[in-house]
Amino acid sequence: MNLKLYKDKFSTWWSFFGWRMVVYANLVDFVSVGLAFYAYAVFFGFIQQEFEASRFLVSSTVSVMILAAGIYSPIMGFILDKFPIKKLLSIGAIIFGSGFILLSFVQNFTQFLMVYGTFLALGIVIFGNLSTAKLISNWFEKKIGTALGYASIGISFSGVIIPLIAIELIISYGWRNTYLIFGIFVLLICSFFSYKYIVDKPSDINQFPDNDNDRKAEVELIESKKKSLTEIMSVSSFWVLTIIFTFQISANLGVYTHIPIFSQDLGYSPIEATRIYAVAAFCAALGKIIFGNLLDYLGARKTIWISLFCHGLGIAALIFSQSLFSLLFSVMLLGVGLGGQMPLMNSTFALTFGSANFGKARGLMTPFMVPMQIIAAPLSGFLYDTYGNYTLAFSINVVLCVIAGIVVFFLHLPEKK
Repeated sequence: MNLKLYKDKFSTWWSFFGWRMVVYANLVDFVSVGLAFYAYAVFFGFIQQEFEASRFLVSSTVSVMILAAGIYSPIMGFILDKFPIKKLLSIGAIIFGSGFILLSFVQNFTQFLMVYGTFLALGIVIFGNLSTAKLISNWFEKKIGTALGYASIGISFSGVIIPLIAIELIISYGWRNTYLIFGIFVLLICSFFSYKYIVDKPSDINQFPDNDNDRKAEVELIESKKKSLTEIMSVSSFWVLTIIFTFQISANLGVYTHIPIFSQDLGYSPIEATRIYAVAAFCAALGKIIFGNLLDYLGARKTIWISLFCHGLGIAALIFSQSLFSLLFSVMLLGVGLGGQMPLMNSTFALTFGSANFGKARGLMTPFMVPMQIIAAPLSGFLYDTYGNYTLAFSINVVLCVIAGIVVFFLHLPEKK
């Protein structure tokens, strides 16, 4: 009897395609962010050894991708508000997968950077969180915080699972063949999956946002409220949110990519360091659930501030980590804090601009974030190369979280009731 009850509840839940899109968004972000960002932290040492490059130079790979993505994102934002998401995700998967295949054949680090800045950057802009966040904002309004929180879990779980897969594949087959395996998977499987299973918006199948059938008139009114670039940039919350998340994401990039190599500096093996890195990613997944739900209860300002507090405190604790216990405590706290960044950023933009303008507003934000983001990871690498430790580098990122926390007090959004 209980089994039948659970089955009926699941059937009711699954019949609303919005929750299906949450599941599918997780799978897309799991692959895109996992392979482009989390896996790269594992490849870091092997790439450095292969091309005899400094940590500063190897760290710049992520910055090159962010810079290129900053150029592509505003254009993609416009495209997302005009063209079917399912087709765009499929095209993005083809580009993204092709990039990994090309990485397996590069002969020098310059070629490596060029592939990351073209195929992978463009691929992750199309086949990534900008597209999936737009998708979820089409399906949810009242429950946008919770939905985006759950929809972002895949990003963090990719940090738990993909690095472990990557290190085993690299040890068994080498880093080039590992990139080749990743590329073929994305090119063939992910492109087909995106086109086959994604449904762009509720009206495509006679459903409504939040599965609320009484909101047809309201939905039509919201869809009609398109904003121009000038109107979006005239909203003060756009600039406040841009500053907050620029600082938090920069603090993330300046620390997170270096966790595996930092752990190795403390005496842990590459496999042990990857597991420590995975702990941070697992806690980030929990953070996405926690802060996505908190947003719907506490409102944006309080929730963002709590996220920044955990993030900054975790980085500060990392500076003083020597034992395994202190290291794990630091990465767990850091992980929970940064876990809130993605769902909170997407939710606050959806709340501020609505689904009709989400792609345009989020895409427009990206170029303003790029200047700080492109120097975050390389700066930490440069400071390590200069001083032989990460103390100053990590301290700077603590300060970024503090500044972002202060800016939160200038944020004015409708609080959840």
